Amino acid sequence: MEKIIKQTLDFESFVSRFMGDHNGAFVRPNDPIQIYPLSIAQSLIQPPTPLFRAEYSFLLIFLNGGGEQQIDTDTYELQPNDLLFIREGHLNAIHAIDPDTEGFYIHLDYTLLPLVFDNEVILNSITFNPKHAVTTEKMAQLLTCCELIQQQRNSSHALKTTNALLKALFLMITEDWPSTHEKSDRMSEISLRFKQALFDNFRVSREVSFYAEKLAVSQNYLNRCVTATTSKPPKQHINEMVINHSKLMLQNPAYTISQVAYQLNFKAPSHFGRLFKKLTGQTPTSYLKAISQQMS
Repeated sequence: MEKIIKQTLDFESFVSRFMGDHNGAFVRPNDPIQIYPLSIAQSLIQPPTPLFRAEYSFLLIFLNGGGEQQIDTDTYELQPNDLLFIREGHLNAIHAIDPDTEGFYIHLDYTLLPLVFDNEVILNSITFNPKHAVTTEKMAQLLTCCELIQQQRNSSHALKTTNALLKALFLMITEDWPSTHEKSDRMSEISLRFKQALFDNFRVSREVSFYAEKLAVSQNYLNRCVTATTSKPPKQHINEMVINHSKLMLQNPAYTISQVAYQLNFKAPSHFGRLFKKLTGQTPTSYLKAISQQMS
């Protein structure tokens, strides 16, 4: 019987799939907040990992080392003093982990985001601008906060105290995070709204005009805004989002190539195959063979 790969992973499934059988050591199902040293990642995770969609959000805090992480259509090079926030529901993959990586991984259950973020605009901003570098002084403050969160694990008031510390940590982070200020420039605002609209609608339409209409701007202006702020035109973002999600679906043997194509609103599997090869350099069939070899 073929092994069915889950498209969406909870934290326990992530640990089982990418870190071996370490569930007892690293997963506490009843804890909505979990925090671990990043130093364990290099010895337990063997990158590159396939794309996966997480049911949880998490924050990576890099004191030393770094690596390379993909979120949806973008890949981020990570260095000391970098922060990376990945929100539930978004695709991500670990491409590389530096051997000297130190810092913290903070796991956030989906129920926590409304408690931590009073302002949804700020939450959306760090969702679609997920990387930020902080000063050495700010990093020291964040590490102290992480250590305090760790110390609350066995406290009688652990959840209340941890929630308060977590909120304080994100307040410190977002006070100077790019694009989290209410008065952001117009082009950045349009690009941010485009990314949100794309995340919500990529299965519906791959036309730039669709997103321009959604945002009540002209197609030319949308092209200018997105290209200027991301160095990629909207059409490239759209195609990359679709193909990345197709990779995730193709990992599951329950889907055929034709089913993936039609679910992603292609008129024919051949149209899907041409775009897949254009962006990845291989056909969907070749990709499936590579995935099968990794599983065997």
